[in-house]
Amino acid sequence: MRRTAPSYVPKALIDVAGHDTGTGVDRMLVVIGRSIILISFIFMIFPVIDLAVSRWFAEGQVFVLVHQPVLKGLREFGLKSPAYIISAMLLLIGMSILLPQRYRLCEPHKPLFVLLSFAAGPLLIVETLKPLIGRARPRQLLEFGGSADFTPVWQFAGACARNCSFPSGEASGAAAALSLLVLVPTRLRRKAAFILIPLLMLIALNRVLFGAHFLSDVTLAWLFTMLAMAWIWKWMEAHSNRIDQFLTRKRI
Repeated sequence: MRRTAPSYVPKALIDVAGHDTGTGVDRMLVVIGRSIILISFIFMIFPVIDLAVSRWFAEGQVFVLVHQPVLKGLREFGLKSPAYIISAMLLLIGMSILLPQRYRLCEPHKPLFVLLSFAAGPLLIVETLKPLIGRARPRQLLEFGGSADFTPVWQFAGACARNCSFPSGEASGAAAALSLLVLVPTRLRRKAAFILIPLLMLIALNRVLFGAHFLSDVTLAWLFTMLAMAWIWKWMEAHSNRIDQFLTRKRI
């Protein structure tokens, strides 16, 4: 079976990678990997970018958009939606296992891909790096009324033991939600992406507006999650029939 690019990835991003790197998903892995290296390098060489962006949304020591009703509502939506998505995916898989003939809304490997995307990004990657790096959040800095010093991205800071700044869990969760595009019919997927991607990016960037994360926290969390999703899809695409057979307990 010929492997193609992940269904949640805009074709324009695939074209950037060139046409001689292998399959579409392999090209995406190269593009995302290089982007992580480049963006990390930029933020490490010019750490003032993180501080400058955070200052844009602060007046003195106060992040003025924290109490903005629309942004607060968006934050609540971003916090609650992963639980609903995970529950819905478990329900889809459960129906495929228990009633494969009656309820076959989609191939079971697709909701499994969504679940694995959330497990790899917001859970595994984020919760591993947060305590390891220990970076203080913008609003915890001395400059914004806190008690911590600023540290560039990737510098082992030890400024906190839990719930640290790098990487952003909510940005990672927003990126993981892109996996939902595999459930959308192909003819509608591009339109769905035009609606979903800006919304998810706004949910991620909302954390910068609130002083909860630096721009690098959000950007790299998004890219790390996309990288994990590409790896997962590469494996799942090659074994999709076997996965579906296992989950439905029949030949497909």
